[in-house]
Amino acid sequence: MNTSSPEAANAPEPPPKGDIRTLFQLLRPYRGRWIIATGALMFGGIVNLALPQALRLAIDEAVTRGDLDALSRILAFALAAFTVLALLVFARHYLMSWLGQRVVLDLRDRTFRHLLRHPPGFFHEHSSGELISRLTSDISILQYAVGSELSIGLRSAMIAAGGLGILLWTSPQLAVAILLIIPPLSIGAVYIRRIIRRRSGMVQDLLADANAGLKESIVGIETVHLFGAEEREATRYRDRVTQAFDSLIEIAIARGGFMGGAQFAGYVAIAVIVFLGGRQVIAGELSAGELAAFLLYTLMVTGSLMGLAGIWANIQRALGASARIFDLLAEEPGIQSPPDAHVLESLSGAITFDRVTFRYPARPTIGVLQEISFAIEPGETIALVGPSGAGKSTIAALLPRFHDPSEGTIRVDGHDLRTLDLESLRGHLASVQQEPVLFSMSIGANIRYGNPEASDEEVRSAARSAHIAEFIEGLPEGYASEVGERGVKLSGGQRQRIAIARATLANPRILILDEATSHLDTENEGLVHQALETLMRDRTTIVIAHRLSTVKNADRILVLDEGRIVESGTHEALMEKKSAYSRLTQAQHLL
Repeated sequence: MNTSSPEAANAPEPPPKGDIRTLFQLLRPYRGRWIIATGALMFGGIVNLALPQALRLAIDEAVTRGDLDALSRILAFALAAFTVLALLVFARHYLMSWLGQRVVLDLRDRTFRHLLRHPPGFFHEHSSGELISRLTSDISILQYAVGSELSIGLRSAMIAAGGLGILLWTSPQLAVAILLIIPPLSIGAVYIRRIIRRRSGMVQDLLADANAGLKESIVGIETVHLFGAEEREATRYRDRVTQAFDSLIEIAIARGGFMGGAQFAGYVAIAVIVFLGGRQVIAGELSAGELAAFLLYTLMVTGSLMGLAGIWANIQRALGASARIFDLLAEEPGIQSPPDAHVLESLSGAITFDRVTFRYPARPTIGVLQEISFAIEPGETIALVGPSGAGKSTIAALLPRFHDPSEGTIRVDGHDLRTLDLESLRGHLASVQQEPVLFSMSIGANIRYGNPEASDEEVRSAARSAHIAEFIEGLPEGYASEVGERGVKLSGGQRQRIAIARATLANPRILILDEATSHLDTENEGLVHQALETLMRDRTTIVIAHRLSTVKNADRILVLDEGRIVESGTHEALMEKKSAYSRLTQAQHLL
């Protein structure tokens, strides 16, 4: 069984980076709309190219001859063409805007789903601000490139090509004046494209770095205030956005200089055409209507060429953004379900650590765990104690496969974790952390997070088991009350009990309690202990605690030191030994 996520299975292969085909590949799932939009664009371009001919006929066949009927017919034709053109512009704009917005939606969804597949270690190596910038700024740039920029670019290219063809057909001599400006524009466009693309990539990286610092300052605002670091943080942020500003100014100078030069060349070409064309009209080689039409086509062509230069620069910027997005999508999660993974339909809760050694990839020479071996029977409660850095939380992180052991094997019910379907494995686990994570939603939604299909009565029952129901029901909005970002509207004890209710509703077979009562006052600790006793009943439980009073009733206590198990036994047996465990309790004075 292949347990890759649906988005990974159904998403097309990442398109080639740094190529205009990137943008067209993003549109491939919506080729029908794209074809209709392109058809409207092409037909609109044809109508645009026909309008100067109406001007030529109006001058040569009506105005010059004084034929009012012919002038009226030409006006009627022009009005009809204007109406058709307006409808085509509306259809093109709507369809291209829809496509741009849809591509952004798909990419954001796909990128976020991909990020969620990565283990926690990935987020330790990438700042959250950088990842958020990829999901917001970079993808937003693609919206305009895929929508309006591609549309306008195709239309401009068509009008430029069609207009040049008509100019050559009307007067090859005058067309030469137009053709003289194309090579300089092309060379300038290539040069400016390289500058803009390089600088645009730098700007996005600088903004991502600035966003990362901004998020850190906001999340750590209490620390910022406590140490009077407001000005330092503001200066740090300003320095980062100033670097981005400087790069943007360089882009603006390059783009503006090129656009100004292109405009100058275009107007010079028009002045030359008026002079040379006027001489041909005087000599009878060209009619007045043909000269007027020629001037309109010249404006169309020069305008389209100048527009293409700006559009190309924007597309290059979008390609730089797409490269970073697809680099992110190409980075496969370090931990994922294997092909033909075994799905755990049920679990009794037996756990075995067999000579497990763990080193963080970033610090391969430092062993966090050294040949750890122990077994837990279904329904048994094991406590892990030891000084900070002994490896207790690492053991808890290995069980749901947030990391994989460097050596050795971890099994549940006899199955190697690396052979199991991740979703089914984690579906049998729940944890209550020292700082429980609550989301910016209602209390009821936070409790239901571990079991979205739970009924209201099941939510209330879980809250009662966690000794939090009375508090919740006393709030004006009850279970619909918002907890605020990270649960800031609640006390530490209330957050802990809501986390316990969430774990209760998830009904896990294996429970991990990581410092679940370490920061609570005596009253709250008592309530949380009562809730935890209910939650732990008939479940395999791993308790991690610095506060040793929370582990007295464990079936077995494992004492860790420097990544090794140095003692194992019940509280009473270990106290009688007067060794590592007893020294630890005496040093902390917590029993």
